Amino acid sequence: MCLAAAAIAACASPSDDGTTPDSRRANDVDTTVVASAPLTLEGRISQSVADAADRGADVTIALLDRRDGHYESFADTTPFATASVAKLFIADDIFYRETIADLELTADQHALVARMLEYSDDDAANQLWDEYGASDIVLDVVSRYGLADTSVPYDDHWWNTTTTGRDLVDYYAAVLDGRGGLDAAHRDEMMAYLRTSSPTAADGYDQSFGIPAGLPDETDVAVKQGWMCCVDDRWMHLSTGVIGPDGRYVLVLVSREDLDYGDSDAEYPDTSLTAAVDDVSAAHARETVTDVARTLFPQRRID
Repeated sequence: MCLAAAAIAACASPSDDGTTPDSRRANDVDTTVVASAPLTLEGRISQSVADAADRGADVTIALLDRRDGHYESFADTTPFATASVAKLFIADDIFYRETIADLELTADQHALVARMLEYSDDDAANQLWDEYGASDIVLDVVSRYGLADTSVPYDDHWWNTTTTGRDLVDYYAAVLDGRGGLDAAHRDEMMAYLRTSSPTAADGYDQSFGIPAGLPDETDVAVKQGWMCCVDDRWMHLSTGVIGPDGRYVLVLVSREDLDYGDSDAEYPDTSLTAAVDDVSAAHARETVTDVARTLFPQRRID
């Protein structure tokens, strides 16, 4: 018994620093690194909004899963100018008239629509806008699709048509479902042009920002981009489109970003007069929209 007691006492005897093995174990700090849980889509939306604000931008985000009807958004009822996204409405109105046999487009006119959508060609848009009714085009599309928050341009210029993220999502979804009156042939033609959207616009502007650059691993992407300066001294960039097999997802990303030229004396670009191809503030704004897409979908694809 004395030997056992002595052994126990020896095992528990303090070391030179006054600690025992038991006390040292109790005071040990667990340094195991525990990985944080990945953000949910809602969390990634909040993160992308905060990151954009740090870059001087306000953003609109709207995402619809057409398969199950799930919808996520931020600032989706905030109105904004459509810029070149209005070209969708021009194409839609013309194709609808051909669908109902109100007119018959020539091969050259179909080619104009293709160039307007694939290359965001302003000259093609101007020609079709003037020939087929100008602001009445928007009125027709608003009526057929029930776009409650989309309005004709105040000055009869197509790029100043106003809309919201929610209306654009509803519009795309209705086009795909055939609810706006387009027949299957014209819906397919329109989407085909968006699927072959050129990385560079007709005027040389880089239109690969947002969805194309942010989701490079998506294989089925149909997009219409828009950009404009300056609206309230801010750049407008819109990246909109349909993503995934059978057009499963509709995504709208919009940024309104302060112009920032640092200490330089650069003049504000007027995109109705200049392409702003090399504008550094435009490049910064494009990257903001792309960063939003990357933050929302870190796997570089939606699903």
